[in-house]
Amino acid sequence: MTVEQDKDGPSLENTPVLILCGGFGKRLGDFAIDTPKSLIDIGGEPFLSHQLKLLKREGATRVVLLTGHLGDKIKEFIDNAGDFQMEITCVDDGERALGTGGCIQKALKEAGDEFAVMYGDSYLDISLSPVYQSFKASGLPGLMTVLENNPHNNNQWEVSNVDFDRETGRVMAYDKKKPIETMHHIDFGLSFFQNSAFDGFKKRKSFDLGLVFQDLARAGKLAGFEVHRRFYDLNTPERLIETRAYLSQNKLWQFD
Repeated sequence: MTVEQDKDGPSLENTPVLILCGGFGKRLGDFAIDTPKSLIDIGGEPFLSHQLKLLKREGATRVVLLTGHLGDKIKEFIDNAGDFQMEITCVDDGERALGTGGCIQKALKEAGDEFAVMYGDSYLDISLSPVYQSFKASGLPGLMTVLENNPHNNNQWEVSNVDFDRETGRVMAYDKKKPIETMHHIDFGLSFFQNSAFDGFKKRKSFDLGLVFQDLARAGKLAGFEVHRRFYDLNTPERLIETRAYLSQNKLWQFD
């Protein structure tokens, strides 16, 4: 589903944005030995700073950082970084890594009735309000943003993992480990959830967010929002270089 932004429609102003910041950054090698991916230098500032400024640009006022590996360094940065003009809190995994789903579940009290989720190593330079408005209009407990892989190069970004039906605006299937022929999209990296989407996982401590996506898709309860602009991330040294070049060229860290 795609929609035009309604200036009078619901906005991100009171919707918490959860950022998954607990990754180990193994594919980055020396770049992430002693530094969490969220704090890797991009144009003189930690990557997280760019994400927070983007969220401020899009009207977000509440951010919850879900930390794990080297999480103390992320908290220290937030405590000493100055005022991002938004409420920022940290929820740490603790002694045991909880996975991308488990750390969200631990933070549900902070998240409230509905919330957004982003990855701490991805820069998504899109307008966020239309996505949120589409989520609200769907009435479904979950929404995933999706990006089509180049039809002439089906693995342009990575192996396609989403079967998205444009006619219904729903994600029909999602699987990163066992993709099927009808999958021509990937998870773009921004999703919205009602708190109830995690009801079936209350007894689990550690699990992957992909399981929540799969359960919702199988039940016909996962909306999709197709975007047409690429993402930038820090997953590999090559992508880190691309992200640095993009942010530097566009001077996106220079906000009033």
